[in-house]
Amino acid sequence: MSTTGKDSSKKVEKHIFLTKPELLEIENRIRIQRHVERYALLRQFAKGVVCDAACGCGYGSYLLATNPDVHSVIGIDSDREVIDFANQEYANSKVSFVQGDLNKWTSDRPIDMLISVETIEHIPETQVLPNFCDRNKINHVILTYPSKKTTHYNPFHFHDFKLQDILDIFPKFICYRHFNWEYEFDVVFLLRESA
Repeated sequence: MSTTGKDSSKKVEKHIFLTKPELLEIENRIRIQRHVERYALLRQFAKGVVCDAACGCGYGSYLLATNPDVHSVIGIDSDREVIDFANQEYANSKVSFVQGDLNKWTSDRPIDMLISVETIEHIPETQVLPNFCDRNKINHVILTYPSKKTTHYNPFHFHDFKLQDILDIFPKFICYRHFNWEYEFDVVFLLRESA
């Protein structure tokens, strides 16, 4: 540590020393916190029966269900291990989880809204989510995607999107709200034109 002036009681750290494992742990906590924040942000807009597409281990579905305007949340993911964890940790009277393929799965009950958090860039075929909405007669969609180019460093991202790309992918829907959150991700609100 270095001192400022002659008063040794006012110590200022000149450098922050972090080991590589400490640095990577901090970065991982930030990444997880930001993902939880996305669901916490979107929760205020959720209502009715919500489908959380690619729900992962279920914490987002659980958070969405804490909004009193939400009747129930169906979390769907193709990974059996994360669905088992979600059912063990987060399933309750308002939240259920299903292992399913977004290309094929059809709900046995009406769904009011699809919420898809940082999913669309992971899907090679861009028509999967619009087709999912058509098959399940979903008229209201809220989705997020990275605001910046990520395909050059994230091997799990197949696409970099701008708003117009999303509108082109969902031609049966109109955008009624769009915003960027802290230059990190975009949120798009879509409503089926005939709804």
